[in-house]
Amino acid sequence: MGVIATAELTIDAPLQVTFQRFIDFSAWDLWMPPVIRPITGPARALRTGDLLTVDLGEGRRRLRTELNVIRVRPNRELCWRAGLRGVLVGEHSFFFADHNGKTAVRSEEPITGLLTSRPLASMVERA
Repeated sequence: MGVIATAELTIDAPLQVTFQRFIDFSAWDLWMPPVIRPITGPARALRTGDLLTVDLGEGRRRLRTELNVIRVRPNRELCWRAGLRGVLVGEHSFFFADHNGKTAVRSEEPITGLLTSRPLASMVERA
């Protein structure tokens, strides 16, 4: 059993501009929310196979993790995988689509592993 985290957002910018900004790791610290702090990664657009290091969370609850970029489909999808095999693994995809000159972004993250089993699943779902 697993859980799927989802979110959607419409950005007031053209698809190509939004996607290029999103995959430019060197600029993440300018616009990423404070719960995601980029540490190391390429000083260029992301590519399949890239490894990124980020801090997740806030305050003393920060967790340093490595993200493995597993798919980059220009102007359509960026996907990375992170976690500890068997314990908690997420495969986070961001899907991009044109929406009348703006960009619709849908985030989906299927999460699997021991920590998604009952009774821990409800805690992971809330987080």
